[in-house]
Amino acid sequence: MINFDEDQYRKDLTAQVNAIAEGKKVADEITKQGFDNIFFVGVGGTYAMQMNFVTLAKQYTKIPVYLEQAGELVLVGNPHLTEKSLVITGSKSGDTKEIIAAEKWLKEKNVRIAAMVMSKDSAVGQLCDWRIPLQVFKGVEFEYLSMYGIFYGLLADNGDFPQFNEFYDQIKKNMVEGIINTQKKFDDRAESIASKYYKTDYQMWIGGGELWGEVYLYTMCILEEMQWLKTKAVSSSEFFHGTLELVDKDLPVFLVKSVGKYRPLDERVEKFLKKENNNLTVFDIKDYMIDGFNDEFKPIISPIISTIILNGRLSKHLEAHSGHSLDMRRYYRQFKY
Repeated sequence: MINFDEDQYRKDLTAQVNAIAEGKKVADEITKQGFDNIFFVGVGGTYAMQMNFVTLAKQYTKIPVYLEQAGELVLVGNPHLTEKSLVITGSKSGDTKEIIAAEKWLKEKNVRIAAMVMSKDSAVGQLCDWRIPLQVFKGVEFEYLSMYGIFYGLLADNGDFPQFNEFYDQIKKNMVEGIINTQKKFDDRAESIASKYYKTDYQMWIGGGELWGEVYLYTMCILEEMQWLKTKAVSSSEFFHGTLELVDKDLPVFLVKSVGKYRPLDERVEKFLKKENNNLTVFDIKDYMIDGFNDEFKPIISPIISTIILNGRLSKHLEAHSGHSLDMRRYYRQFKY
């Protein structure tokens, strides 16, 4: 497969899976200290990745869980944010401007921070109270895995996720090889899709529930930022209230179907599009699910499935066909703004 070092990838994934245990230790320490609520604070791809945890929290816990955009939080605040809150944030590089500003603002308010970051010596690493270990810079699957220990550990400690040990056992047994095999399974399809759509004028992407953050992330951070392709992302629940009027027979439309409780919303969209559009591509996460996981855990790991087939494989083939490096930027981090 292009741009895929299987041996190194397996080594990195194994390290990230093992680091879940470190995240659980952080969760245990936080639980002993006590907290009233959890704030996820992010920007860009990190913010998009955090959407999944906030969405699934509604199905597991009565702990109030909030999602805040870092720049907005500093300007507006939130009355529920107190010294008894826990903030979970992150920055792969450790130098994201908005996250650093948010952490400084939070420290002034004596709010405790757990940050997903590669280096504890980075600005973000130094400002946080707990570091959530992240092993690799590229690959959103590593970010999801890094959060599992602390977030589901906190829920487990609260009595909301007693399946934590079983879930982690299944991750250790099945996740690494499952991720690799799924990418291999999808690779030929990724090549076919990329060759057809790498230079479209406009694409529409739809998804919902535990996968809405993935659709949001892939269109904004990958297609727009890294490939300069114009897109429209809309959730399945909102599709029928405006965006459906942009659909015609030829418009490239992509639907990412979830595996959890939100799936009926995706199916309603799919039924409409199969009638009104002749250019529909459906990514049914059920078709690429990793073996060895209980049904109840499949919605939890489904964003990992989405990111490894779309970001992990489709984006690599888009890059090959377009000749536009995924590292090329016109504005992002090119100068101060």
